[in-house]
Amino acid sequence: MVTHVLEHEFEWPLEKITPLLANEEVLDFKELPNVNSRKQIERRWEGSKLHKVFEWNVHGKIPAPARRIFRPDMLGFTEYSIWDDEEKMFRSKIVPHYLKNIISCESTSEWSPMSDVRTRRKVQLKFECHIPVLGTIVERNVIDYMMKNCDKGAEIMKKTFTKRIGPPIV
Repeated sequence: MVTHVLEHEFEWPLEKITPLLANEEVLDFKELPNVNSRKQIERRWEGSKLHKVFEWNVHGKIPAPARRIFRPDMLGFTEYSIWDDEEKMFRSKIVPHYLKNIISCESTSEWSPMSDVRTRRKVQLKFECHIPVLGTIVERNVIDYMMKNCDKGAEIMKKTFTKRIGPPIV
């Protein structure tokens, strides 16, 4: 299993950011480097928790040794995510359309105040591929894509926050 933690800082107060996180799309997913499409298929509130389900179609360079097992058409997945308004946290589980029994993927995204005007997002990514020898190659490759998407996502969120909240407070 590969686990990686990323942190991003935002120059807006947490109380201005969280209503957007809970109720709106703050990312234009078409701007992410390896995303073909993302479609929301469910959205419902249960108390302070917002449950969302998305269908993803992605692309990426499959490492040569893994091409005998993975084809480009096998990269789609379903994302089950929960925004917890009390904890200011997203929890997501990704279920691939193929090879569900050998791949597991989860992430958390915790939002917390750094000061009255700054917010931190801490993202923890976990990916595991249960294939002898090839698993570690696939894990490193996928986590690399996930990290790039998180970094790019932070850039896109900053643009969205600027449009919806106003310029960063510095």
